[in-house]
Amino acid sequence: METHEFFLFLLIILLTARLFAELATRLMAPAEIGIILLLFEVGLGTDVKRLVRTGLKSFVMAVAGFILPLTMGFALGYLVFEQSLLVSLFIGGTLTATSIGITVRVLRDLNQQHPPEGQIVLGATAVCHEVVLSTLCRPGGMKTFCKTYTD
Repeated sequence: METHEFFLFLLIILLTARLFAELATRLMAPAEIGIILLLFEVGLGTDVKRLVRTGLKSFVMAVAGFILPLTMGFALGYLVFEQSLLVSLFIGGTLTATSIGITVRVLRDLNQQHPPEGQIVLGATAVCHEVVLSTLCRPGGMKTFCKTYTD
């Protein structure tokens, strides 16, 4: 490959990457609106009284659904792959992340949203979602944690 061909291909790659990056940033707004509408639709279709009746079962399932993936992901990263503490916690944290919108959509598509089992799963997903978000997204939480363990 000649030098001028190399730089021509490099230019094409960089311009294409820039074009797709601009396109992706412009398409994020409709995607965010879609997520908000999906969660709004999920909220409209949720029976709160049924959800409250399964409270303890949902809470136990949510705690197990948060702690088990977190500890297993952490142990796998830290003990098996010998990663740092921060990387291992990140692996465990990513395994705990759940999506209430996707869970409800799947339950609705399977027509299992209203039986007690569906309500337990929905309640557990909601509780787990809040635990993960409050853990990872509290102001300064991860920033402080990352600064402490990387310095």
